[in-house]
Amino acid sequence: MLDALLAAGVDTFFGVPGGPIIPLFDAILRSPGARLVESRQETHAAFAAVGYWRATGKVPAVVVTAGPGATNVVTGTVSAHLEGVPMLIICGDVAWEGSGARLLQSMGREGVGIEEMLRNVTRAMVRVTSARAAASQAMAALRAARNPGHPGPSLIVLPMNHGVATTGPARIAWNPVSTAEHVEESVIIDAAERLARARRPLVVIGAACRPHAEAVERMVEALNIPFMTTPQAKGILSEEHPLSLRNAGMAASWWARRYTAGGVDTALVLGTDLDDCSIGPTHPIGPGGVLIHVDTDARVFNRNIPTELMIAGDLATFARQLHDVAKRLNLRSLNAAAPLAEAKRCSPFDAEGFREDASPRVAPHRVIADLERAAPGATFITDIGEHMLFALHYLTALGPDRFLIHLGLGSMASGICSAIGYALGDRSRKVVCICGDGGMQMAGSELLVAIKLGLRIVYAVFNDARYNMVYHGYRQLFGRNASWDTPCVDLVAWARSLGATAALIERPGEITAELLDRLTARGLPVVLDIRHDADIRIQGAGRVEALQQMSSLSSPA
Repeated sequence: MLDALLAAGVDTFFGVPGGPIIPLFDAILRSPGARLVESRQETHAAFAAVGYWRATGKVPAVVVTAGPGATNVVTGTVSAHLEGVPMLIICGDVAWEGSGARLLQSMGREGVGIEEMLRNVTRAMVRVTSARAAASQAMAALRAARNPGHPGPSLIVLPMNHGVATTGPARIAWNPVSTAEHVEESVIIDAAERLARARRPLVVIGAACRPHAEAVERMVEALNIPFMTTPQAKGILSEEHPLSLRNAGMAASWWARRYTAGGVDTALVLGTDLDDCSIGPTHPIGPGGVLIHVDTDARVFNRNIPTELMIAGDLATFARQLHDVAKRLNLRSLNAAAPLAEAKRCSPFDAEGFREDASPRVAPHRVIADLERAAPGATFITDIGEHMLFALHYLTALGPDRFLIHLGLGSMASGICSAIGYALGDRSRKVVCICGDGGMQMAGSELLVAIKLGLRIVYAVFNDARYNMVYHGYRQLFGRNASWDTPCVDLVAWARSLGATAALIERPGEITAELLDRLTARGLPVVLDIRHDADIRIQGAGRVEALQQMSSLSSPA
C-alpha cells in the first residue's frame, strides 16, 4: 500500500502514532522515500497537511489511529473538505471483522462508525477488505481525492489484521482525472458581451482560482474590468494591480465597499460559493443586475444570490476561453474606468496612516505594517480571530503564494498548524503566522514540531488575554460586556521553555528585519509576544453584521 502511494507521489505523512495503525507507521519509518511529520494532535496534523498542499501542490496523507485518533481528525478533515484540499485520511481499526467480538476503539458500524461520521465531507470512503486489495483500494481513494472537478479528502480505513498481513507487490497504472472541457462558445460570447457593455461591471475572484492565477489575470486584463477577491482568495492577483479593488467580504477594503455601493450591474463570479464571509458589506451585484457564476461545483449556484447565467466547468479553461473571445471580438469595457477611479479616490484602509501610527501602545494595524516591512516577500498565514481582520484589511498581498487563510470552516489554530506544513513544503520562503493567544493556547504544542523540523516560522501572537473577536462581537450583538478573558500568559518564557526563540513587542517600530534575522539565526521558530491595543477595531468588518442579519431573519414577526 505504501509503495503504491509513493509511486503515485504521496510521500509526506502527517499524524500521531497509535496501536491499530502502527503497521503503516512502521512501513513509513522503514521506507527511504517516505517522510513522517509526527504532530501533537490529529486535527493539527490535518491542518499542517493543508499547508503542505498549498506550498507544494502534492497530495499529503494524514495517518491516525483508531478511536480518539479518528475522532480528533474530524475537524481538520471538514476544513479540508470545505477548502477543496485533496488529501488522504488513513485511519487504523481494530480487527473486529474476523471475530465479530466487541473490541476497544472499534471504528465499524457497531462501534464509532467513522465512515458514517465522515460521509458528508469525504470524496471516497474505502475500507481495506483484504491485504491484496490494499494498494488498489488506496489508489481508488487517491483518484477520488484528486478529482479536479471536486477535490477533497478521501478516507481509507485499514484494519490492523490486514495491515500486518503478508501479500505480494502491487503494480498499478492509472491516469489522472481531467475536467478541462470547453464551454459552448455562444455562452462565452454572451458573458463577454454583457460584461463589455455593462455600466459598472465587476469580477469576483474566489479561492478555487488560486492554481489558475495567470489565466484569470489575462482574462481580467483583456476585459479591462475591476476585480475584487474573496477573503480566502486575497492575493491571487496582486493587490497592486491597477484593476484591483483588494479584498471583499469580511474586513473588506474601502475601495471594494465604495465600488459595490454604486450598484454593480453585471458581475462575473469565479470559484467561490459566495458565503456570508465572502459577501459581507460588498454585495457583488446591485438591484436588477446580472450575475454570471462559474464554478466546478454546480451546487453553489443560486444559493445566496439569484444567478442569471450559471456555468459549471473548469475555471482555467473558462478563463482562457473568455480571454480569447474578448481579444478576438474586441469586447473590452470602456465604462468601468470612471467608477473605478472614483472608488479609488480615497484610501482603501480604515486607518489611512496606519503604517506610521505612533501610539505608545502599539495599534494592531501598526503591527501588520511593521511585520510587512520586516519580512518582505514572506508568505503570511493568518489564524482565526480578531487579528485575522487586521491581516485581511491591511496586508497587501502581491501574488497567490503570499497570503493564506482557512475560512472554509474558520477553525482557530488552523493557521498555526498549516504554517508548519507550508514552511516544510517550501523552505526557501519566509513564513509569518499572524495568530492570537487563544489559538496558541489551543495548538501551541505544535511549536515542538516546528522546532524538531528546524522551521524558521515567525509566530506573531496578538496577546490580549481574551477571545477578542468574541469579546467585541458579544458587545455588538447584545450591547453589554463580558470579559471572555484568561490570565495573561508570558509567551516569551513559554516559547523559550520549549526551545524556541522569542521577543516581547509593546511599542510601534519594535518589529524590524534586523530583529527577525537575529531571532531566526538559530534555525528555529520565533514567537513574538505582541501586547497590542485590543480595543481598536475595523469598521463594519462583516461577520457580526452577518450574524445580526441571520438573527433578524429567524426572529418572529
